[in-house]
Amino acid sequence: MTDPLHQLNINYSPNEDRLLLRITTQQGDEFRVWLTRRFTAMLMDVLGKEIDRRGGLPAVASRPETRRLFREGALEKPFEEETARRFPLGDTGFLASRIGTRDQPHNGLSLELRPETGQGVTLNLDQSLLFMFYNLLTQGVGRADWRLPEPQSVNEHIH
Repeated sequence: MTDPLHQLNINYSPNEDRLLLRITTQQGDEFRVWLTRRFTAMLMDVLGKEIDRRGGLPAVASRPETRRLFREGALEKPFEEETARRFPLGDTGFLASRIGTRDQPHNGLSLELRPETGQGVTLNLDQSLLFMFYNLLTQGVGRADWRLPEPQSVNEHIH
């Protein structure tokens, strides 16, 4: 995915017992990624460690850009459903089974979510988007009532 992010959304599907991550770009592409409980636990651990490497949850949450996103209601905005959206990896999405990370300039993170085989999606997250993505994921886990343990590196929530 080379286009800038437009929106991220995570919803729980009780019939699938999975989380559905929907990613849209500013150019109108939508990527759908299904997350199992096991994969979500791994992803939360990876994100927790990456947040820790960037100074911990309080440091990332208190960044001016993060505070601005909160003031603008980033976590409360409804997901924009558009009918003329493109689905480069298919409209049903893929089941995530592999995670990759790479450091980006200015303490950013490139997060790769991939299926067992085939093409996945890469999210380029600055520190504020990393924090927001982690928050969306923990909210999704709460809706799923999976009761996953918090990653050891992340021991407090900032809201």
